Amino acid sequence: MRTGHAGLNAYLARFGAVDSGLCQHCRESETVTHYLLTCWRFTAQRDVLRRALYAGKCQPLIKKTLLGKHKNKLLLLTYVAATGRFPRYTPAPS
Repeated sequence: MRTGHAGLNAYLARFGAVDSGLCQHCRESETVTHYLLTCWRFTAQRDVLRRALYAGKCQPLIKKTLLGKHKNKLLLLTYVAATGRFPRYTPAPS
């Protein structure tokens, strides 16, 4: 995700793997930023992530905070699992 190479429609459309680079829910370009920060479909999961970040005294919910800090990795992976956007992703047991 850090490089933008994720199984999201904006990336997959570049290679013809999907018909459209748009989010199926918002009809906006489904980029990493859209998935992490703005897609209305994942508002509840993002709110849980935001509360966890603030509880850990982390910076605001921005892409740099999520993808740039190693200590936020588990929180990000929990968000990814909670959204169900990547059905083949299964987090490792704790």
